[in-house]
Amino acid sequence: MTDLALSIEKLRPSFDLSNIEPCAELQWSNLMPVAKASFDYFLATNFDKSLMICQSPSFLDEQAIIKSLLNGEDAKRAAKAYVILANPEQLNRPLSFEISAKQLKAFNQAIDAFEELLNQDFSAELLATEFAEDMQLLEENNKQSLSSILQKLADESIDAAFVHALERLFRYLQENPENDNCNAFYKAWETNHAAVFCTEFTRVSLFGQLLTPHPNYPYDLNNITLGQLHTGNNGVLVLNAEDVLADPKLWFELKASFKDQTLAWSKLDADKTYLQAGDLPLRIKLIISGNAIAVSDLYELDPELNKLSIAETELLSEVAANPDLINCYLSQLNYELQQLNLPQLSRELYQPVLSLAAKLCEHNALLSLGLNQILNPLKRLNHLGLAHDETGFEQALLTLGNNINSQQRFSDLSYRDGQTHICLSGTQVGQINGLSVIDFNGLGLSFGEPIRITANVFQGDGDFTDVERKSELAGNIHAKSMMIIQGFLTQLFAKEHHFPYSGNVVFEQSYHEIDGDSASLAGALVLLSALSELPIFQHIAVTGSLDQQGNVLAVGGINEKLEGFYRVAKTKGVETPVTAIIPSANLGQLNLSKDLLDACSNGLFSVYTVETIEQATKLVFGVPAGDLYEPQSVYGKIFKRINIDDGEPSLLACLIKRITRLFKL
Repeated sequence: MTDLALSIEKLRPSFDLSNIEPCAELQWSNLMPVAKASFDYFLATNFDKSLMICQSPSFLDEQAIIKSLLNGEDAKRAAKAYVILANPEQLNRPLSFEISAKQLKAFNQAIDAFEELLNQDFSAELLATEFAEDMQLLEENNKQSLSSILQKLADESIDAAFVHALERLFRYLQENPENDNCNAFYKAWETNHAAVFCTEFTRVSLFGQLLTPHPNYPYDLNNITLGQLHTGNNGVLVLNAEDVLADPKLWFELKASFKDQTLAWSKLDADKTYLQAGDLPLRIKLIISGNAIAVSDLYELDPELNKLSIAETELLSEVAANPDLINCYLSQLNYELQQLNLPQLSRELYQPVLSLAAKLCEHNALLSLGLNQILNPLKRLNHLGLAHDETGFEQALLTLGNNINSQQRFSDLSYRDGQTHICLSGTQVGQINGLSVIDFNGLGLSFGEPIRITANVFQGDGDFTDVERKSELAGNIHAKSMMIIQGFLTQLFAKEHHFPYSGNVVFEQSYHEIDGDSASLAGALVLLSALSELPIFQHIAVTGSLDQQGNVLAVGGINEKLEGFYRVAKTKGVETPVTAIIPSANLGQLNLSKDLLDACSNGLFSVYTVETIEQATKLVFGVPAGDLYEPQSVYGKIFKRINIDDGEPSLLACLIKRITRLFKL
C-alpha cells in the first residue's frame, strides 16, 4: 500500500518511443513469429495429406493474417495445370491430364493454331475468290500442318498420351466440320498460386458443378464449372471451422477425397451425370481456422483430425509492447491506413493509439491485435477533420462511444434523478460503495458504475447470508466469494469457539444477475463496519477480490470501474474529491481516460492500491485494523463484542450456576 495516492504516471501506460520509425508494410510475420514458423513448417513438408489446424480469436482478420503468413511460400511450389479433352471414341467420357504451367501455354498456342487451320480449311474457297491479293499469305498458312502443331507440343516434353489424345481430337474436328465450336471440346486451367479461401462451404464451391447440357452440344465441356479444389489443386485451401461444422456431410466427403488424394468428377453438383471424366490427382494442403469453441467442436465432430493434422498453431490476440514490436505494430497500422487511403500516423498519435491497444488487452505491457478497434477511431478522426493528436483521438473515441451508449446514459440518468441511491459524502455504518462493470448483449460498450452494498448483523450462528444468492440473482463465483468472507471472519475472530453473530449482505437496487468475486473486499469491509459499529467514509469506493488469509487479489475491468465511479460522481454534481481503492496487483492494468487523468491532476479523484484487507481498513475507516487485543482498533472492537469479558460471567455460565443451585436444594 502507498500512503499517498497514485501519481499520474502510474495511472496510464508509458511506452518507449525514442527510436520508433514505423514504415507502412505488412508486419504479421514479425508480430506473430511463432505462428509464422508453424506455417513455414506446414508449407515446407512434403507429407501427403497435409492438414493444419489454426485457432484464432474471432475479432482478428483471419484471412488477411493467414494470407500474409503464407506469403512468399507460394512461389516455391511448382505451378501446375490441368486439361480435360473430349474423347472422340466416347464423348461422354472425356480424358483428364495434368501438365505444367509452361506446357499449358504451349497447349493454348496449339489450340489457337489448330483453330486457325480449321478456319482456313473451312473458308479457303471464299478467301481465294474474294481476296485474291492475299493468296500468297493463304498459301503460307496452309503450310501449317497438324503434324507441325503436334511436334511443337512434343518439343515441350508433354506426355505422349496427351499428345496422342489431342491428335485424335484434332482429326475428329477436321473430319466433322459441323462441330465449329472448338472450345466445347476441351477445358484447361492453371491452379492458383495464392492460398484459396473457401468463403462458401458448398458442394458447388468445392467440387464444382455440371450444368444442364444444351441440345446442340450435349457433351460441351464448358458445362463443367470448376470448384476450388480444381483451381486450388497443388496449393493451399483454407476452410472456416464454423462452415465445416455447419455441413458435416460435405466435410467427410472432402476428407475422403483428401485422404485418397483423388478428385473425382462424380462429386460435381449435378442433376444428372452425363460426363464422366477421368479422376484428377488431388495434392492440396488444407488449413482449417476458427475460434477456440469452433475448433473444440470440430475435434469432437471428427476425432481423426488429431491423426491427420501435422501442425497446430494459434494466432495471438496480443503482442508484447517492447520497442521492436511497437515499431512493427505501428507499421502494420500504417499499412492498414494506406489500404484505406488514409494518412499515416503522426507522432502525436503514437501514445494514444498504443494506450488504446493496451487498454483493449487490460494490460499495459501488451498491445491488442484487434486492429479494427484501433482503426475505427482513426477513420472517424479523419472523417470529422479532427486534429491528428491525443485530443483529436479522444474526441473520435467519444463520438464512437456516444453512438452506442444508451444503456450508460440511462444508468447515469437514474443516478442523477435519485432513482438509484448512492452516497458519496459523509460516513455511515454498515454501508460501502463497491464498483461493478455492466455487460450486456447487442450494441454498446461495457461500462462501470458504483453500487451500494449494505450489511447488518444480529445474534446467530456465524452464518452470513448473501441475499443476492438466496434470491437467485447471483452466480456461483459470487456465492464462493461470500463463503470466503465468512471463512476469513471466522478464522480471524472465532478460532476457539463459534461466531455468535450472523448477518446479511445486500447489493442494494441490483435487479439483474450479478457474478464474480471483485466485490468480496467491499463485502468484508462492510461486515467489519457492521460488527465494529464503526462508520465508513462514503466518498470512497472499493474493488478487489479477497482470499481467506485477507490478501487482496486482482480483478477485471479496473479502468471501466474507476471511470464509471468518477462519471457518476460528476453526474451527481459532487464537488468534493472522491477516492477509489483497488488491488496493488491491478497497477499494471491502469489506463485511465484523459478526463479522469485531468480530475486526478486537479485533486478531484485519487486512487490507492492495497495488498491486504488491513491496509484497506485504515483507508475506509480512518482507524487501523490493529490487533485483536487493541480495544480502539477495528479488529479489537469486534473481538471485544463477540467475546464476553473474562471478569463477567457468560449467560451459559449463569445458567449452569442456577441449575447447580437447584440440584443442591
